Amino acid sequence: MKVLDFETQVSSSKSTRILAVMIASLLLVLLMPLYAVNVVIAVLCFCAPIKKRSWMDISGCRVELYQWSKGIFADSAALFNVIKGDIEFVGNPLVRDNVSIPKVDNFRSPCSKSGLFDYLQLHSLTGLKAEDPQALLNKQVQQSVLADLVMVFKILICRLLYSGKTLDHTSRPVFGLSFSNCQMEEAVSWVLDSTASQTCRTAFFINANSINLAAENSALRSALKSSNRNFIDGSGMRLAVRKVGVQLADNCNGTDMLPQLCERMEASGKSVFLLGAKPGVAEKAAQSLRQTYPNLRIVGSHHGYFDDDEAVIAQINQSKADIVLVALGSPRQEIWVDSNKHKLEASCALAVGGLFDFFSGDVPRAPLWLRELGLEWVWRLIQQPKAKFHRYVIGNPIFLFRVYILNQALRGL
Repeated sequence: MKVLDFETQVSSSKSTRILAVMIASLLLVLLMPLYAVNVVIAVLCFCAPIKKRSWMDISGCRVELYQWSKGIFADSAALFNVIKGDIEFVGNPLVRDNVSIPKVDNFRSPCSKSGLFDYLQLHSLTGLKAEDPQALLNKQVQQSVLADLVMVFKILICRLLYSGKTLDHTSRPVFGLSFSNCQMEEAVSWVLDSTASQTCRTAFFINANSINLAAENSALRSALKSSNRNFIDGSGMRLAVRKVGVQLADNCNGTDMLPQLCERMEASGKSVFLLGAKPGVAEKAAQSLRQTYPNLRIVGSHHGYFDDDEAVIAQINQSKADIVLVALGSPRQEIWVDSNKHKLEASCALAVGGLFDFFSGDVPRAPLWLRELGLEWVWRLIQQPKAKFHRYVIGNPIFLFRVYILNQALRGL
């Protein structure tokens, strides 16, 4: 049986190799007119048309790939390396500027060879933190050739939308608002750092809707400006910060942050209070979280339909919660947190939007393939067309126009 399995693996590997060579050859033929231009430009600049660039993959293996010296699609010269067998189409991730490298000692990749494309690259382009790197690469090794091709297509789309060569990782204001550009692990550490301040720190998740609302609501804009941290959430904002020359590390949205936050709170013994959503939803979310994280200390919950702020604040303070998750909807939640932060005795308060709806099970999360493309908003529109029509169908074009104006202003036009 083991011999048969081995022979099957070898046969599959040969078939994959033949297919890779065929695809690479076809692409080279299609790109030949562009390559001719690249060669002419290189000759006119008195330099060799093709050069080699050294890379390191996350397993520490070195690989040298061809690159066009001049012209467009410079990295596509690596197709010659695919034909030679130096590298696979899909394989071990290369250490790229826009890829979040796992901070794990002695990281072991299941991939046998370096690749031009990989799941870690895809998730880094959109800032997605759905799975840990080891799980992503294990899934990649086990998937079919068709799944490989789909993944490559998604990476090319995301490179076009969310990547660029002149970007850096520093934080610069966008639409007049400062934001924290960090990996999810850093964001969670900041939230849990109770020694950072004696007062309740505040953090908001800025998305395209936040920018649209802040343009018309001065109280919301003031709250966003005075918060301790603003995390970037969504593909729209990823496009916007790209215009100011910044490559985002991770898409630090509340829905992906909560699982990591809960795991860390379980280990540290810190507690959380859930405030917001419709009556009963916060309690359902609490029950669901307790089932997944049995050692998590959820010390209280309250729905978002209240008029007496003081009574709610007293309940939160009596619970001795370390973290308060506020899901009142924007702009109410940001304004409420900003107005009452000096009364809260918790170490940190986060405005989390529709987070409780997801974790209570009332609203299903978008499929992973949509989130990988940065299109979770499409799913939310399908799920709640009436409630989300103005936010997405009307709001998204308005936001893109704001991004266009921002780009024109940066260009001095």
